[in-house]
Amino acid sequence: ITDIINGRIDKGQLKDKIVLIGATAIGIYDMRVTPFAGVYPGVEIHATVMDNILSKRFLIRPQWFSLLDMLIILCAGICLGIIIPRLSAMAGLFTTASFVAGYIYLGSYLFNHSGLLINITSPVLAIAATYLCLVLYRYALEAREKKRIKDTFQYYVAAPIMEELLKHPEKLKLGGEEKELTVLFSDIRQFTAISEKLKPDMLIRLLNEYLSIMSDAVFKYEGYLDKYIGDAIMAVYGAPLLQDGHPKKACLTALEMMERLGAMRKEWQDRKLPFLDIGIGINTGTMVVGNIGSEQKYDYTVIGDNVNLASRLEELNKPYGTNIMISDRVYREVSQEFICRELDIVQVRGKARAVAIYELMGRKGISQLEDIAEIFCEGIGHYRKRRWGEAIKTFNKVLDLKPGDGPSKLYIQQSRQFTTRPPAENWENLFIIDHKTSIGP
Repeated sequence: ITDIINGRIDKGQLKDKIVLIGATAIGIYDMRVTPFAGVYPGVEIHATVMDNILSKRFLIRPQWFSLLDMLIILCAGICLGIIIPRLSAMAGLFTTASFVAGYIYLGSYLFNHSGLLINITSPVLAIAATYLCLVLYRYALEAREKKRIKDTFQYYVAAPIMEELLKHPEKLKLGGEEKELTVLFSDIRQFTAISEKLKPDMLIRLLNEYLSIMSDAVFKYEGYLDKYIGDAIMAVYGAPLLQDGHPKKACLTALEMMERLGAMRKEWQDRKLPFLDIGIGINTGTMVVGNIGSEQKYDYTVIGDNVNLASRLEELNKPYGTNIMISDRVYREVSQEFICRELDIVQVRGKARAVAIYELMGRKGISQLEDIAEIFCEGIGHYRKRRWGEAIKTFNKVLDLKPGDGPSKLYIQQSRQFTTRPPAENWENLFIIDHKTSIGP
C-alpha cells in the first residue's frame, strides 16, 4: 500500500487485477483455523477462494453421492460379514483396518485430484460398527460353544482334557464317525446280593465312594467316563481327543483300579462293610463315536461290536476267576510293557472270527507274576495237545505259586473231565460266548 501511495508502483500495473490487502503477521490476530492448518492467514483464505473461482476448481458432490454412500455402507457390511467370520481375530482386524485405510485414501485422492467430495465419516463408522458387531457375535458364539462343551464333558473327562477342549474346540468333532478306540468296562461281582444286605442309605454311600475311587483312576490316565450303568463303569480312551497309546492307558487304569480297591477293602472291613470284588474287560478296535440319542437328550458315546466284546470280556472274568481280561488286539499293543497270560480262545455267538483272550496281571518286572504266566502258558500247551495229566501237574505248579488261581482251577477241572470223557476228534478247544455271556465248549 505504501509503495502504491508513494508512486513506487505504477497504478497501471494493477489494471484488471485483484488486489487483496490484509495482514499476515501473527500479532495482528488475523489467523484462522482451516481443515488443512491450525493457523492460516485470513487473507490467504480469500485468495484461495478467488483462485478457485477464476480457475473453476470447485468441490463437486453430485446428489446421487448420497445413494453411493448407502451403497458403500451396504456392500462393506456384506463383504465384512462374509469375510471376517472366516478369519482369525488378528487377520479380521487387519482386513478391517486395511479396508478403512483404503477408503480414506480413495476419498483423499478424489478430493485432491478431482475435487470430488465423498462421505468418509459415515462409511468408516459403519465399517467399524459392523466389525464390532461381528466380534461380539463371535465372542458370544464361542462362549456358548465352550459352555456346551463344558456342560457335556466336565464330569466325564480329566481336567487337562477339558482345558484342551475349551482352548481348541475344533479338535472335538461331534457327530458320528469311525475311530480306533479302547473301551474299558468294570462291574462289581454279586452286587445284587450285596445290596440286599445293606440299608439303602448305606448302600448309596458305599456305591458313591466306590465309583468316586474308580472314576479318579479313569481321569488319572485321561479316559473319558462314558457312563455309570448301575454299579458298572464304562470308560473310553482315544476320544473325544486323539490319544497315542490309549490301550496302554486303559491297562494302567485297570491296574490302578485294582490297587485302589485293595487299599479301600481294609478300610471297608474296619467299617464292617461287605467285601467288593470287580471284573474289568478291555478291548481295542474300530467303533462309532458321536452324539447318540434324541433331539431333546443325547450322549457322547461309542457303539459297535468292539464295544460289545469289551463288555463280554468283563463278564467272562467271573467263570475264569480273574479280575482283568483283555482282547488279543490289546495284548498285541501292550505285551512289551505288561505281564499277560493267554486264557483261552473264544468266539462270540453269531461271529465267524474267534479271538484269544488274556489276563492282564501287572507291569513287567514282577518276577513271581512272570513265573506264573510262563508256567500257565506251559500248562495251556499240554491242555491243547490233549496231555491231560501233564496239564494237571503244570496247573498245580501255578497253584503252588498262587493259591486259588481261578484259571488254573478251571483247567484242572476240565482236564480231569476230559481224562474220563475225552473230547471228540474234531475238538477245537473253542469257547462260545452267547448274548448272555455264558460259556461252553
